[in-house]
Amino acid sequence: MSEKVTEKNSNNEFSETLTNSAEYGIISQRDFFDKDISNEKNLNTYYVVRDGDFVYNPRISNFAPVGPIKRNTLGRTGVMSPLYYVFRTHDVDGLYLEKYFSSTKWHRFMELNGDTGARADRFSIKDKDFVQMPIPLPNLEEQSKIARFLESVDNLIAANQRKVHDLKQIKTAYLERIFNQTLRFSSSTSPWVQRKVKSVFEERSERSGVGEMISVTINHGVVPASSLDRKDNSSEDRSNYKVVKQGDIAYNSMRMWQGASGVSRYEGIVSPAYTILKPIEGANSNFFGYLFKTNKMIQTFQKHSQGLTSDTWNLKYPALSEIQISYPDSGDEQATVAKLFEALDNLIAANQRKVDLLQKQKTSYLQRMFI
Repeated sequence: MSEKVTEKNSNNEFSETLTNSAEYGIISQRDFFDKDISNEKNLNTYYVVRDGDFVYNPRISNFAPVGPIKRNTLGRTGVMSPLYYVFRTHDVDGLYLEKYFSSTKWHRFMELNGDTGARADRFSIKDKDFVQMPIPLPNLEEQSKIARFLESVDNLIAANQRKVHDLKQIKTAYLERIFNQTLRFSSSTSPWVQRKVKSVFEERSERSGVGEMISVTINHGVVPASSLDRKDNSSEDRSNYKVVKQGDIAYNSMRMWQGASGVSRYEGIVSPAYTILKPIEGANSNFFGYLFKTNKMIQTFQKHSQGLTSDTWNLKYPALSEIQISYPDSGDEQATVAKLFEALDNLIAANQRKVDLLQKQKTSYLQRMFI
């Protein structure tokens, strides 16, 4: 059902160099690397890859433990390094085969007939063995039905991923415009005040060795340590650990300049490396939690961090407390702003859960449809 493509770009007819990415498929080298990394003098030795051709890339990764097989769906012809195996199919639905190779059904054959070779990042299999790979083929009508069904699932996943991306862009735009006060709620007319952090937060200094372990992450804020796929490196003696309560802002003193902070929805204990901010009465922690995530504030935190190199930069409470921040004196406006971003976060999370569910369903379909 296939032949190896041996056509070389001998006359330099084609100049676009393609690459086979496990995550993105067949893509122009220029788009993937932001530049051409191939040697233009050797393009006449590269294989010609036409629209619809399949390419096996022997480079292995977390996305492709035996290397990816992808189909050229760019709608144009390009060239690829001789390191790739290029093949052209016949008497089979190309989209069906494309979906089959996005499953893991063919991995076992590769593992039994090849090896990782001399380089740990490459898989090695002889051409004569590769072409013996068995492919489950129902009749063309069923191939088409399976392929179109899986394509509809992919399109649904892509649409929801775009929605998540768009919502994140909207949130970013609102973060910038609301916190630089170019966008205000119609009910809010009073100018924001400019005061130091210590006017709204004091450092919580309680210590305890008892309680749920809490961690601070850059992307997900404050979460239970048990929810992270990490090795527990905490000390057996936790008597010096810091207490964190609901509504506190916890931050990693050495990563505040990277955005490692968040409002805690839990009560527990954290590593002494963290700093805990206790809100002063009238301060809305959620409002300030979002303020601290803006690019302007993160740059300010970096500027005030102390240390010779980025590996040693730290921002303890005494330095943080003196930083000037701008915020509405009205607790109602703080709450309104916080609720807007909480609603956006909930919407983003709901759509991300939908993407994750669709991905799981797709994986199940791939495993069950290719018998």
